[in-house]
Amino acid sequence: MASMGFAEPTLFELVPTLMGESNFATWTTSLKWTLDSRDLRYYELLTGAWSEPRVVDPTQPTPAEVEARTQWDTASRYLLPLLNATVHETVKFYILDANNARNAYAHLHRAFAARSYDVGFSIFLKFMNTTYTSNRPQAFVNEWRVALGELQECNSTKLTPLLIFYHFLNAVSVNPAVHPWLDSFLYSKVSTDTTIEATFADFVVSEDRRLNSINQAQNFSLAKANPLPFFCQFHNRQAGHSSENCFRNPANQLPLDQLVMTPVTAPVQAPAEHTVTEDLSAQ
Repeated sequence: MASMGFAEPTLFELVPTLMGESNFATWTTSLKWTLDSRDLRYYELLTGAWSEPRVVDPTQPTPAEVEARTQWDTASRYLLPLLNATVHETVKFYILDANNARNAYAHLHRAFAARSYDVGFSIFLKFMNTTYTSNRPQAFVNEWRVALGELQECNSTKLTPLLIFYHFLNAVSVNPAVHPWLDSFLYSKVSTDTTIEATFADFVVSEDRRLNSINQAQNFSLAKANPLPFFCQFHNRQAGHSSENCFRNPANQLPLDQLVMTPVTAPVQAPAEHTVTEDLSAQ
């Protein structure tokens, strides 16, 4: 009697299709069990425990370095299509730009791994509350980019460039002084080729120009209100003389022993005027 055999279950029978955050834990657990039954290093490659080999001198790799790199690349090429085959069509978007299995799994983990609701919500609030109120455009752009990066790191929804673009415009619109730039930018400069980096640059340049104009106007007003050219520290006010030439400056005052005191004398009386009649009588 011929012996009866059975077919080994396929990967697709052992690993459920990844739909998103709802079944990520089940998917990754099943994937680990299945890959461990074939080679323990496979799942280690996905998680980064088996790190991508590096060579000390790329121009002259050693035989051991070449062998390590070959093994890692071979395993990655084997795993990448398996990952692609076990995710739903709507999830493939997250791994399209992955050039190896490690990066593909990292993208999926970042997008769908369960996170604390409180942590995720606080990061979301930080991003939404990062608005332009400081009149420091470059500092704001840097702060907003950090908040965006944190949100992208924890959010299961991948933000599209268009959504990021309008989030930034909303963040700067809370400052009424920016509305002229918004109107000009939206109606004259936005096109299908507009990038978020170009938007950042245009915003910073426009704001720097606006703030410089305000500073120049304020300086002009101060100059009109204070026409005196010097500030005297001894009078503690604007003055027509400098501190160096102020009479209160100790350097401009002689010591008491060098002061020449002019004696006070009676005023010299002018000779009395004589009339012509008095002169004739005297004669």
